[in-house]
Amino acid sequence: MPSVLSLPYDVLREIFTRLSAVDVLNFLRTSRKVYYPLIDDDSTWYSFCARYGIRDTSVFHRRSFRIIYGRLLHPYGPLLGLWCSDYPCRGNVVEFRIVPDTWHRSGERIIIGEVWEFNAKPGERPRPDYPSYTEFIQIGFTTPAKSTPQTANNVQISWHLRSERDLRFLVHNGIPPPWIRTDGDGRLATPSLHVIAPSDMKLESKPGNFMYLNIPEMLPSAPWYDHARGVPRLPQEGLPPLGQNLLWSSVSSALHYVPGTPKPAAIAFFPPPAGRESDVRLIDHDLHNPPHYFSIYFEHVVSRYYPLLQRDQVGDDPASSQWRAETLEGIWLGDYGVHGTECVFLELNAGDSVVRAWKITGDAHVPRGTCSWEMDLQQPNQDSQPARRSYTGQGTLAPRGFVTSEKWPISVTVVGPDEITVSWDLTYNTKFVRYKQKRGRVGFP
Repeated sequence: MPSVLSLPYDVLREIFTRLSAVDVLNFLRTSRKVYYPLIDDDSTWYSFCARYGIRDTSVFHRRSFRIIYGRLLHPYGPLLGLWCSDYPCRGNVVEFRIVPDTWHRSGERIIIGEVWEFNAKPGERPRPDYPSYTEFIQIGFTTPAKSTPQTANNVQISWHLRSERDLRFLVHNGIPPPWIRTDGDGRLATPSLHVIAPSDMKLESKPGNFMYLNIPEMLPSAPWYDHARGVPRLPQEGLPPLGQNLLWSSVSSALHYVPGTPKPAAIAFFPPPAGRESDVRLIDHDLHNPPHYFSIYFEHVVSRYYPLLQRDQVGDDPASSQWRAETLEGIWLGDYGVHGTECVFLELNAGDSVVRAWKITGDAHVPRGTCSWEMDLQQPNQDSQPARRSYTGQGTLAPRGFVTSEKWPISVTVVGPDEITVSWDLTYNTKFVRYKQKRGRVGFP
C-alpha cells in the first residue's frame, strides 16, 4: 500500500500548510526519511511565520524560519493584537505588535506590548481623543551585547517604559528619553507575564463592607471577545493572588474570589515579588490599573486580560440607500464627560435589530463590561438632516458604584461613516468616533 511518506516533497509541503505546527512536527518525527530533509527546510516553516507577517528572515538577522517560529512566534505569537482587562470599573487595553528594535538589536524585529492611555484632564483637547501608547514589555531574541553561541537563539523578556508620543513617565522618574529600564538590566526584581487557566471565579467584596460597589463580569456576554486568537502557548496557572493595601487593609482584605460565569484563559502581568528591589512597579503606577474613584481599594489587584476583537472595516455613508448597520461593528472611542474618553465595542444583534455599545473601558458609575447604550433599528427618528440616520434607544445611567442602574431614553444619530452622536437629553450630547489604528499611530484620518 502506498505510504504518505512516499509523496513528493512539494506535495508534503502543501499538506503542511493545512496542519498545525505541532502536527507537522509529529509527522516529521515518524520517519528519518522526512525528518532530516524537512525539519530545517525553511519552506516547512515559512507558512507559519507568514501568518504573522514574517516572510523574510533578514528582519531576524537571517535566523531560520524554524528558529523564528519555534522560539518566538509559536509561544508568543498569540499575543499579537488587542487585549482588554477585567480591572474593576475602569478596565484597560494593551496592544502587542511586531516592530524593529532600533535601540538594542539593530532593527531586528521584536514583540512589544503597549498600554493605551487616555488624557485624564478634561478640556485639554477635543473629546473623544485617541490614546497614547506606552511600551512596557519587549519579547525578542538575545541582544547582541549579551549573545553567546549558546544563547543567541534564546528568547528573553525585558521590561522598559518607552513612549514616542508622551514622555511624562520618563521625565517624572528623572531619566532622560528614550526609555526607562524597569528590570535593572537583570539586577533587580521584575514583573512577569503569566497565562491564567480558564476559571469561573470573579472578584467580589465581602457583604457588609463600606465600599458599595457592584463589580460586573466581563463575560460571557462578550461580542468583543476574539475566539480565533487564544493565549500564548505557555504553562497555564491559577488565579492571580490578591495583594493587600496596608493603608486600606480593612477594605482590600475584604476582596476575594467567588464563583461566577465561566471565563476562558487569559494573560496577566504580575508585579515584582514583594520585598524585592525594583525600579518601577508596573501595577502600582497606574499603568495597568488606571485610576478611578474606587481605585485605592484595587491598586494591588492583578487584572486578567482577554483577547479583544479588532475589526478594521470601512463604514457606510449613512446618506447612502445601501447603508448597512453591520459596518458599525468594531471598536469606537466615546466622550464620557468628566470620565474622559472611554472605549466601547459596537455589536449588531441582527435578530433584535439592535446595535449595542459594550464598554471595554468604563468608570465608577457605569463600569467596563456593561452595555452603555443601544439603538433600535426598527425605530428611526425623523431626523432633520437627510444625510444622517437617527434612531431611538436607551442608555445606562447609574450612581457611583453601579449598585443600581436605570435605562434612559436616548437618540442615537449616525452622523457619518465613522462618527455617532448620542443625545441623552436636549442639552447633553456625546460623540463617538471609530477607532482606526493607522490614525492612532500616525495622527491622521
